[in-house]
Amino acid sequence: MANTQASQGGQEVLHTSKITFVQFCIIFLCFFGMMLDGFDIVIISFTAPGIAREWAVSPEQLGIVFSSGLVGMTIGAMFLSSIADLYGRRTLVSAALVVTGIATTAVYYSGSVSELIALRFIAGLGMGALMAVLPAMGGEFSPQNHRNFILSIMVSGTSVGSVLGGMISAWAIPEFGWRTLYYYTGIVIAATGVLFYLVVPESLQHVVTRGSDALARVNRTLKYIGHNTLAELPQFAQSGVRESASVKSLLTPSRRKMTLFAWGAFGMGFAGMYFMTNWMPKIFVDSGIPEEQSIHAVVILTFGSIIGAMSIGWLSKRTSLNYLIAIAFAIGTVLTLILSLVLRQSGEYTVPLVWAVSFLVGMMVHGAFANLYSIALAIYPPQVRITGIGWCYGLGRAGAIISPALAGVMIGMGMNSADVLAWFVITIVIAAYFTWRIKVKEMT
Repeated sequence: MANTQASQGGQEVLHTSKITFVQFCIIFLCFFGMMLDGFDIVIISFTAPGIAREWAVSPEQLGIVFSSGLVGMTIGAMFLSSIADLYGRRTLVSAALVVTGIATTAVYYSGSVSELIALRFIAGLGMGALMAVLPAMGGEFSPQNHRNFILSIMVSGTSVGSVLGGMISAWAIPEFGWRTLYYYTGIVIAATGVLFYLVVPESLQHVVTRGSDALARVNRTLKYIGHNTLAELPQFAQSGVRESASVKSLLTPSRRKMTLFAWGAFGMGFAGMYFMTNWMPKIFVDSGIPEEQSIHAVVILTFGSIIGAMSIGWLSKRTSLNYLIAIAFAIGTVLTLILSLVLRQSGEYTVPLVWAVSFLVGMMVHGAFANLYSIALAIYPPQVRITGIGWCYGLGRAGAIISPALAGVMIGMGMNSADVLAWFVITIVIAAYFTWRIKVKEMT
C-alpha cells in the first residue's frame, strides 16, 4: 500500500526526482510517438520521385501535396490542441495516432493526386495535434528536476524519426515500392495509438484541474505508476480557477506579453529551421560540393541537433533555459555566417570544414529550437497548456511555410546561395531576442 503524502511545493504532483519503470515506459511512448511523427512527415519527400514517375505529377501538383500536409499540421496544432485541455491529453493523442495511421495506410490504395492531397491533409491534422500534445504530456509525467532534459530528448524524437525515415526509405522504396512504405508506416502508427490508450493514463496535471473526484483519480494514477498518493491536491488545483481553453485565454493581460514573445520565438525559429531543412542541400551543391557529400553534411547537421538539444536540456538544470536558448541562437548565428564564408572557398579542406561547421550549427540553432517546447510548457498553467503549445507551434508553421518560398525567390533573383544563407541569420537573431525576453515560470 502506497504511503500518503502532502503535495510537494504546492504545484508538483509527482516526486521531483523519482522516475519509476511505468513512468519511463510512458515517457518512452511519448518519445516513440514523436519519432513516428517525424518519420511520417518526411516520407512524402522520399516517395515524391516515385509518385511523380508513376502518376506523371507536375512540380506544381507535387508542391500542393507537400503543402497539404503542412496546412493540416498547422490547423491541427492550433485548433485541435484545445481538445486536450478540455477532454484530456490521452484521448487526443490516441485518436490522433489512429487517424494519422489510417490516413497514411490509405495512401497505399490511393489512385489520384487529389486523393493523395486529401489523405496527407488528414494525416497532417493528426501530426499537428501530436506535435502540440506529446511534448506536454511527456513533460507532465516527468519529474521536475529532470523535466527540461527529458523534454529535449523527446522533441529530438522528430529528428531521430527523420533520420530513420531516410535510412528505411533508401532501403524499402527500391525493394518494395513507395506504396508499401505508407502501408506499414500507417499500421505501426495506428497500433501505437491503441497501445498508448491501453498503457498511458490521463495526465495528472489535467486531472487535478477537472472534476470533483480529482484527488481519487490522481491517487489511482499515482499508484499505477508507482508513486506515493496525495493527502490533498496541489495549490493550483485548489484555487477554484477554471478557464476555457481558447486563444483568448492565452492573451489575458497577465499572459499577453509572454504569449507574444513565445509566438515570435517560434515563428522566427521555424523560419530559420525550415529554410535550412529545405535549402541546405541545394546551397551546398550550388557551392560546388558533390551531391553525396552535401547529403552527408545535412545528416551531420541533424545529428548535431540531437546532441545540442540534449546538451541544452541538461544544462538547464543549472541555468535559466530561456537564456541558454538565446545564447545558443546567438552562437549559431555566428557559426552560420562562418558556414556562409566557408562555402565561398574552394580547396581540399572545404568539405571537412563544411561538415564540422554544419554539425556545430545543428547543435546551436536546431538544438536551441528543440528546447523552445520546454519554454512553452513552462509559461502556461495546466488548464490551457496544450492550447498554448498548439498556437505556438501552429503560428510558427507560418514561418516554416513562408521562409523556404522567400529563399526560392531570392535565389531566383540571382542572389548567391551562400549570401541567402547569411541573410537568413536575421530570423535566428530575432528568435534569440524574443526567447531572452520570456520569463520561464508557470503563470497563473
